[in-house]
Amino acid sequence: MIRVLSWGCGVQSTLLGELSARGEIDRLDLVLNADPGWERQVTYEMRDWYAARWRKMGLEVVVLPTGDIRREAAEEHIHIPFWTADGGPLRRQCTRHFKINPMKRYLRERLGYDASKPPAPPTGSIEQWMGITVDEWTRAKASSVQYIKHRFPLLEMKLARWDCGRWFEEHGLPVPPKSACVCCPYRRASEWAEMRDQAPEEWRAAVAFDEANRENPLTERGKSTADELYLYRYDQTPLGKANLDYDATRERQVNGVQLPMFGCESGFCGV
Repeated sequence: MIRVLSWGCGVQSTLLGELSARGEIDRLDLVLNADPGWERQVTYEMRDWYAARWRKMGLEVVVLPTGDIRREAAEEHIHIPFWTADGGPLRRQCTRHFKINPMKRYLRERLGYDASKPPAPPTGSIEQWMGITVDEWTRAKASSVQYIKHRFPLLEMKLARWDCGRWFEEHGLPVPPKSACVCCPYRRASEWAEMRDQAPEEWRAAVAFDEANRENPLTERGKSTADELYLYRYDQTPLGKANLDYDATRERQVNGVQLPMFGCESGFCGV
């Protein structure tokens, strides 16, 4: 059996890598990051910093390029869950296409098996760690294949997401930001505003991507009734015209605190 961390570069999965590198929990055989090609620059910088650190501490870290979500997510098939003129999102397929399936193929080949053809590796060949915390315990699911067994060490330790961030602060280490692709429609108003103010190049790219896919013809091929697509979740508004500051204030008033995105930090965006 090999222990593999599904590393999404967010605060939860990064804590698992750091604790393993320090020898405070079981030793990982592999830290595996699936890169869809359009994460935030701050995420890439944090990934490179911890990857270099862990390699010096004896962990094997592999960054697996899985395509270019900026180009592929909406040109041949719509993988990302755009919000529609009807108000609801399209089906999310980006996680499986750009993260889950490529990692499975890589791990099968690492065990000496064909990437997709039978036979499969023996049952329990891989223990795959996920950075899911107690505040999102409902996302802890069993693997869909028998040769992979999911494990959730942060649940075993009864840690919440804020515990993870506090741990990094207390140990004087950089706190990983939320990890999600630049084009992720699950980003909240406050998070879009942060991108607008702190990463203007990424913001402009996201606005252009939003505009380019407003009337994506693939929606008709997919038998969708949506005639307009949006990255921004509120009021069917083009991202570049959204009143982000007002909507961010409304989010805080309604929720009391800023809620996280729908789980993009546990190793798989959306797992």
